[in-house]
This record gives sequence, structure tokens and C-alpha cells, in this order.
Amino acid sequence: MSEGLVLTLSTIFLSVISEIDPYETSENGIALGIAIFSLLLLALSITAFKKTRLKVTIYAIIIFALFAIQQFIDYLDNIFVELDIPITDVVISSITLAILVLFFLAIVRTKIS
Repeated sequence: MSEGLVLTLSTIFLSVISEIDPYETSENGIALGIAIFSLLLLALSITAFKKTRLKVTIYAIIIFALFAIQQFIDYLDNIFVELDIPITDVVISSITLAILVLFFLAIVRTKIS
């Protein structure tokens, strides 16, 4: 192979490697992991509710479902540039607020009962 071809291929290879962001890959992996873990906790909460019929478990079911939805939206927002719009951030923040309100209600309702 000629030196020019080797130099061109090396330049292309290095430019492709420099485009890979290890932090973004880590962030996407963590977001996906949280979504999967939230779905697992959601399934466990549903099973616990079926066995115990405790009303406080309903809060956990909704909270874990919201966590999974939030992380899935965040993951899609990181993957697809088309979803990187202000409304996506509003939706994610709104879900976080809903989760916090539900945590508060679960604690207050448990203390009152």
C-alpha cells in the first residue's frame, strides 16, 4: 500500500474514533440500566400488591412506572437528535415533580392511616 493511502485511512480511522464520546455512551448505558431496574421494581411492586393489597403499594407501582418512563424518554432524547427539544426537558422535569409528589403522598398517607 502506498503511504498516501495509509495516511488517508489512518486519518479517517482517527476522526471516527475522536467522534465517539465515552461519557455519552456511559450516560446512555446508565439511563437504560435505570429504566430496566425500574421495570423490575415495578413488577415486584405489582406482585407485592397482589399478595398484600396494601394501598401504599399503589404509590410504589406508579412511582416505579414513572421512573421507567422518565428514563426511557431521557434515553431516547440522548439517542435521537430530533427529540432534543425543550418540551422533552419539560416532560422529564414534570415526571420528576410527579414522582416527588407521589413519594410525599405515600409518606403522609402512611402516617395518617
